[in-house]
Amino acid sequence: MNQELIVGASSIDQSRFYSDIENFQNKLDALRSEGTNKITALKAEIEKIKKQKDLSKEEKEALIKKDRELIEQAKRVKGETKEEVNTLQTEAVTFTKDFYGQVNPIAKGIWKDEVAKIKADNKAKMAEIDAGYKKDLEALKAKKPADKTNREAWLEYENESKTAASNYKQARLEEITRYRTSLQKVKDQRHGQFLQKYHMLGGLRNGKNTPIENLENKAENYVYQFDIKNWLIKNGLYLVLFLFMIVCIIIEPSVLSINSIMQIFQNFSYKVFYALGVAGLILLGGTDLSVGRMVTLGTLITCIILNPDTTVTFFGIKLSAIYQNVGLGGAVACALLLSVVCCTLFSAIAGFFSAKFKIHPFISTLATSLTIWGLCAVGTNTLKTGAITSDASKIGMYLFSSGSGRTLFVGFPITFIYAVVTIIIVSLIWNKTKFGKNLYAVGGNQEAASVSGISVFWVMMGAFIMAGVLYGLGGFVTGVVGGSSDSSYGQGWEMEAIAACVVGGISFLGGIGKVSGAVIGCIIFEMLKFFLNRILTVNQIGNPSDIANIFIGVIILIAVVFDSLKYLKKK
Repeated sequence: MNQELIVGASSIDQSRFYSDIENFQNKLDALRSEGTNKITALKAEIEKIKKQKDLSKEEKEALIKKDRELIEQAKRVKGETKEEVNTLQTEAVTFTKDFYGQVNPIAKGIWKDEVAKIKADNKAKMAEIDAGYKKDLEALKAKKPADKTNREAWLEYENESKTAASNYKQARLEEITRYRTSLQKVKDQRHGQFLQKYHMLGGLRNGKNTPIENLENKAENYVYQFDIKNWLIKNGLYLVLFLFMIVCIIIEPSVLSINSIMQIFQNFSYKVFYALGVAGLILLGGTDLSVGRMVTLGTLITCIILNPDTTVTFFGIKLSAIYQNVGLGGAVACALLLSVVCCTLFSAIAGFFSAKFKIHPFISTLATSLTIWGLCAVGTNTLKTGAITSDASKIGMYLFSSGSGRTLFVGFPITFIYAVVTIIIVSLIWNKTKFGKNLYAVGGNQEAASVSGISVFWVMMGAFIMAGVLYGLGGFVTGVVGGSSDSSYGQGWEMEAIAACVVGGISFLGGIGKVSGAVIGCIIFEMLKFFLNRILTVNQIGNPSDIANIFIGVIILIAVVFDSLKYLKKK
């Protein structure tokens, strides 16, 4: 056993403790050798046999059968020794906890005294350095040339002054380094003793710690690794936004009413589709400027199809005739399908040019954005679609809004449930599939990913296609909830989607970010916008949406600054 120093214990007590623990461990190992440990070893051997390619199926089955028979024998031995193992294990754990319970209070006192001594020494040394520099300055003052025209004397005086100042700064820097190193040594010693106890208890339980011990370990590691500067860089923006929201709540408490919260949920529920879509492209180190126009496309298709009385056509194609031919149910299905297909098509086109010709997504999505905008404006003559039918609106209310007796709150948006399901699906894709792992790899380093055998082209295409599907779903939901659309609907929404991702920690550098980040960022933005609009409206200040945009622009800038600081800190 590696006998590390245990602060707070005498050398004799320490040696006796290690000797007793070693005896406990040897006895436990002996009792477990033909039971628990043998079962673990045999299970590992079975897995190894399954992976061997030089054995036939019959040979594998024979070997596995033999090992399983041995496992059954080991289980019987485990059952026979279980009570003895548990008794000895409890005794060993209690002995260990009692020992550390005695030495840790003594160790804390020793560490406290050491820290106090280090601080006192630092204070005295700094005072000594300051006094020495002050003395040097007084000596230099006496050497200051009276004749200002004597350039050689002045040059010598200035050089000596610079040397004294440089030596002073160097001495202070060395002392600060020594001081921090000494404090870190004490911190490391304290942390090491905690880990020693934690791993020792785990070893006595055959590699298992209790849930409480695991929580204590996580808390200890967090405190040990905590750095205020890094924490502020990582969470500074959230802290500022949180304080800003507190101020908003104080100014206008009504923003926390049930109706207000339900409205925030409603807005979040369909905008999160766009945030999740663009998040995948930002993860690749790109972006998507076509989000707003995808909203236009999806809502226009949805609202034209679900309004059979509209005079709006798309390049002469009367999409509203679908409703008359297939009825309400068929029209809803067609609206959803066409919204998803069209948005996915344009997103895939942008993805193809980015993946095939290495065009930055900023350019390819700008091109598709302008194309969609032009097509929607020209195709509909910039006319409004008018409201969808009352029957379609009722379906929308049932599917996407609320109904008394169906939800916890009247006004609770059913879209929130769909949003949660979508979030879970996207999270599983990012974290549990090969495509998701490749997405992170390509976003982190395209060249390295390509060398390792990943198809960069299809990963990028997959990200764009997934984004298009999400935009199409979001466009359909937005269209049904909104009830009408035109060629300018959704303008500027790309900025909100991008900002939500950046605020949520999805880095423009690529390969860094989580689905939860996009979700949190989207929630923060919707809350912020709602709070600002409510306060500005209540106080009768004109153009609340435009003023809110000012804050959004500032927040985007701050978020990117913090993102850059994280990168520079890592470098």
